[in-house]
Amino acid sequence: MTGLIKAASQKLDQRIPVMMSGEDVKAIDEWRRHQEDLPNRSEAVRRLVAMALKAK
Repeated sequence: MTGLIKAASQKLDQRIPVMMSGEDVKAIDEWRRHQEDLPNRSEAVRRLVAMALKAK
């Protein structure tokens, strides 16, 4: 299931404000530009967090 479809099927009702360095934002933007569907920043962060949580 792609991130967009998965996000659409989930109730996204929790907001978590996060402060990041410009360097981190640039890294996220670079990562998302390499994704086939070019997710927005919020979706990119959700995907990256999901990937990190699945990593051992």
